Amino acid sequence: MNDGKDPAAEAPPAEEATREEFARLFEQEGGGQTEGVRRVKVGDKLRCRVVRVTDEWVFVDLGGKQEGSIRREEFEADAVPAEGQELEAYVASTGAGEVVLTTKLSTRDLSLGALADAHASGVPVEGKVVKVVKGGYEVRVAGLRAFCPHSQIDLRWTKDPEVHVGQTYAFKVIEFKDRGRNVVVSRRALLEEERAQKREALRDVLRPGAVVTGRVRAVHPFGAFVDLDGVDGLIPVSEMSWGRVETPTEVVRPGDEVTVQVIEVDWDRDRVTLSLKALQEDPWKAVEVRYRPGQRVQGRVTRIAPFGAFVELEPGVEGLVHVSALGAGRRVKSAAEVVSPGEAVEVEVISVDPEARRIGLSLEHRLWESLGPVPEPGEVLEGTVERVAPFGVFVKLPSGHVGLVHNTEMGTPRGADHAKSFRPGDPMQVAVLGVEEGGRKIRLSRQAVSEQAERRAIREFRESAPAASQGPVFGTLGDLLKDKLKK
Repeated sequence: MNDGKDPAAEAPPAEEATREEFARLFEQEGGGQTEGVRRVKVGDKLRCRVVRVTDEWVFVDLGGKQEGSIRREEFEADAVPAEGQELEAYVASTGAGEVVLTTKLSTRDLSLGALADAHASGVPVEGKVVKVVKGGYEVRVAGLRAFCPHSQIDLRWTKDPEVHVGQTYAFKVIEFKDRGRNVVVSRRALLEEERAQKREALRDVLRPGAVVTGRVRAVHPFGAFVDLDGVDGLIPVSEMSWGRVETPTEVVRPGDEVTVQVIEVDWDRDRVTLSLKALQEDPWKAVEVRYRPGQRVQGRVTRIAPFGAFVELEPGVEGLVHVSALGAGRRVKSAAEVVSPGEAVEVEVISVDPEARRIGLSLEHRLWESLGPVPEPGEVLEGTVERVAPFGVFVKLPSGHVGLVHNTEMGTPRGADHAKSFRPGDPMQVAVLGVEEGGRKIRLSRQAVSEQAERRAIREFRESAPAASQGPVFGTLGDLLKDKLKK
């Protein structure tokens, strides 16, 4: 009478052993092979899907009605595969009607023969790095002494070889000679295989515009490399922040976890370009609201250029103080004469162009504030030559303002070379013809001074000249002066 229990479950130990032996012999003879059941042999590399996970085993589907099992302890506690996940494993044994798989052969599973089989089949083996030796490392695999070259211990050259000593890794046996007396292993070969698999999986994920998370692997002056779970991406220094970044370590350091946006992918050249600032708000979007012409704001000089000085108003927003807006009319050959990098300055906003990402600034106000009263039109002042230009002579006035004596107001013959006659620092008496823009533009005349002096002399002469009856000569001279005044 069948009470629903499995007869095999109540079979005596001797009978159970006989059945297991029969199953093994039956499998060896090819019996019990059903349609759809996958034929496998030790060393085969299989891609399978996890169907269930227990405390000790991870069971996988091998196709048809066939299942295999992998020891759960092969996986790290936080890396145990979930049901439905696909993975790759090697056939470790096929005895007793069971297929036992492994992601790597552990030391306890290895014998000299198994190590030879691992070399032939490519099944990874577990080994412990014992010490650093010339050219590489001594690795213990199943009690045997194996050698791992420096170049084969990791994907990248290790600056400090000692970091691997004492570590247990999975290795691939790349040489097995002299019955195990000459064994060479490689960890890099397995890492490259793993990276290639991850790289293929990431092809669908790493697309321009995608937001991903990775860990900073290394930082260089030109940017930072980020490990994206098997693929390296580069954050150029220009993509780290909207603000100016002098040193990448100001923003990220090795080991930091970062969330970045993919901005370019070139699989042919194996390059993935990433950006941190793409996930930050663009400060130029509201720049017109925050900065308006005539406004004075605080900033910091970031760099000096031949044409002026760049001033950072906020992270990511820089304005330019053109060299012409540095000297309040005084000629400045270099911005370095007025400001220096790192200096805090108050600047006046001259223009704002958000589309071109340009803000024009001026430092003239601080020089204007140090000047004396603005000269009045008609004043005759004693100044000094500031510089000579093709179109005229710039003269610095006692108040500190600088005005221009145009060539037509120099009182010299047409075409005269003023650079030969007037040098910086020479005194020059000038008359103020006009003042514009609050003193930013002052028109001066040297000729007007001469004319004023001449008119004054004539006036004084007329006032002091004797009557015409005193002699014809003075009367004649008076007539000449009258004609001159008319002209």
